[in-house]
Amino acid sequence: MLITVVPPRVEILTPLDDSHLKLLELAGRTAYKSEDRITSDSASKFVKMIRDLGHESVLEHVSASVRIIGSRSMSHQLVRHRLNSFVQESQRFCNYSKKGFQVICPPKIGIPCGPYYFTENHLFDFFMDETMQELYPDNWFNTLSRTWLSSRVYNYIEYLHYLEKGIPPEDARECLPNATKTELVMTCNLRQWRSVFAQRALNKHAQWQIRQLMQGVLIEFGKSLPAVFGDQMLQINKE
Repeated sequence: MLITVVPPRVEILTPLDDSHLKLLELAGRTAYKSEDRITSDSASKFVKMIRDLGHESVLEHVSASVRIIGSRSMSHQLVRHRLNSFVQESQRFCNYSKKGFQVICPPKIGIPCGPYYFTENHLFDFFMDETMQELYPDNWFNTLSRTWLSSRVYNYIEYLHYLEKGIPPEDARECLPNATKTELVMTCNLRQWRSVFAQRALNKHAQWQIRQLMQGVLIEFGKSLPAVFGDQMLQINKE
């Protein structure tokens, strides 16, 4: 049997570019009836002005979608944000006996990402594949990490036991831990993304995983649309 420790990560599904700035400029200039001032290179300056003035309702006219891979505990925080759309990996319909079980390990526990194999009769006989053995020394596998990984194994063995007894995945999932990997597609307008970044990427009190993920999204968005996210990007650079 197989458990894989995977890293949290993001994938931008809606690439942002200058065409989105032009749409924001067109929407924003409607308020001033200054469409005649639109030029081939006026969008960035106008949108930055709107942002700095706090007229962020203009930013609601462009939305972006992102795939987010992290733990179930992280996802419980993320879906609290309002005015956003979410689709999440369903533990009710996914059967984790077919492709193995994926989990997210907190950095303070320190288990490297990679596949870990075990048998039900030899619960503590973990070993990494040859590639992982070359990359990581044996001394990472201490009492703390052994406790964490063995607990995840027990969770998975219990889950598999229920499935073998004919329990459907929607009921067998009740024993799965917060560390279980999940995937979400999150869509929201740029104003809401700024709000999410303020609370989750730039807030030093945000939980490590959601902060790491949202900083990753902010960096990608900031590269594409500095007129919208450049001020928040500067806050990351100051850390």
